Amino acid sequence: MADVVPFRALRYSPDTDLASAICPPFDIISPEQQQALHERAAYNAVHVELALGEGDSRYEAAAAALSTWRNDGTLRKDSAAAYYLYEQQFEHAGTTYNRRMLFARVGLQPWDAGVVLPHEQTFGAPKADRLKLMQATRINSSPLFLIYRDQKNSVDSILQRIAKADPDVSFVADDGQKHSLWIVDKSDDTAALRAAFADEKLYIADGHHRYETALGFRDDARSDGGTWTGSEPENFAMVGLASASDSGLLVLPIHRVTAAGGDLTVVSNRLRALFNIEQLESLDDLSKALKASSGNAIGLLAADESGPLLLTPSDADAIDGILPQDRSPAWRQLDYAIANLVVMRHCIGLSEAEMTDHASVWFTEDAVEAERQVQDGRARYAVLLNPVPVNDVLDLAEAGERMPQKSTFFFPKVPTGLLFNAIED
Repeated sequence: MADVVPFRALRYSPDTDLASAICPPFDIISPEQQQALHERAAYNAVHVELALGEGDSRYEAAAAALSTWRNDGTLRKDSAAAYYLYEQQFEHAGTTYNRRMLFARVGLQPWDAGVVLPHEQTFGAPKADRLKLMQATRINSSPLFLIYRDQKNSVDSILQRIAKADPDVSFVADDGQKHSLWIVDKSDDTAALRAAFADEKLYIADGHHRYETALGFRDDARSDGGTWTGSEPENFAMVGLASASDSGLLVLPIHRVTAAGGDLTVVSNRLRALFNIEQLESLDDLSKALKASSGNAIGLLAADESGPLLLTPSDADAIDGILPQDRSPAWRQLDYAIANLVVMRHCIGLSEAEMTDHASVWFTEDAVEAERQVQDGRARYAVLLNPVPVNDVLDLAEAGERMPQKSTFFFPKVPTGLLFNAIED
């Protein structure tokens, strides 16, 4: 089943200020943040993860920065292969969470092998970008975020024991998050962990594009000819693994915001044919109503509407008839499927091209920001949703179903720069 193995990580030297070295993964770095991180420190991981420049010069700059750091000792490769236990303490909505993960390398297998399972559809452009970065640098700059069920508790029992010791690395970042890292290199522990993962299926929480990119990079290496053993460095990718039962595994909703769409009168008529519509006083009232719902419930903010709307199905059969019948009943019950295909495509009137155009439709996990964009005229509509429970995500993945793009936001993102995986012997 899953081949989860230790590796010799590239890590910043012990005297590095890690709070100044880490950065978010590439897909959530705004242009303003990209510039600020470049200016913050010459060794910030953004110089590799998302270098400044035009065209292919960005990848050349990333490779040059990585080479400099390795030559001057900023980055050092650990002397022995290890797993790396990681804890990320953070706050959200007034609650403190502690998410535990294990950094490792995982043997790459195609989706149809059923060992590493996707849960979302992907876009093409990010994969092309990440492939060029891998070709230029020959590293995994940021880990894929994977989930395992650990039904026998065999993995977590080992990690709980290791976490009782003082961490090898610990620091507090600028945002108040506390990061702790334990190097797990004792042979008994590494053997036990590898054996425990052998019976697990792995589910991608975050990093679908990077996994598919790593597969493409691996396949290019295989096509060069010669004997392929499966132990080649291209056959592995760096991952962070979290248990599905981890109390710090927090999933946020991803709301849809659009500058496109039809006239509100037309949209309202289409909605009334399918949904009960309740107008609420405030965004707070809408958030409470969504959280309290026991069935499908979707929020809608419209530029020409005086208050937020709560949509609940009034004609479930008609709604189901709009959805693709080749998808499972469980998929057709997803709020995100109904939001994309019924509310946005059918009722608001967005075309398929507009749905995949980031100038027409964009995403945020912040409902307040979505409301602000509608109120100030940047957007015409915002579609607000509940988060999908973790086990529902995994069940759909195991059934071979992919949710619509941007259906989950595992919060917070795993930072880039704690570890790098060099794709080399």
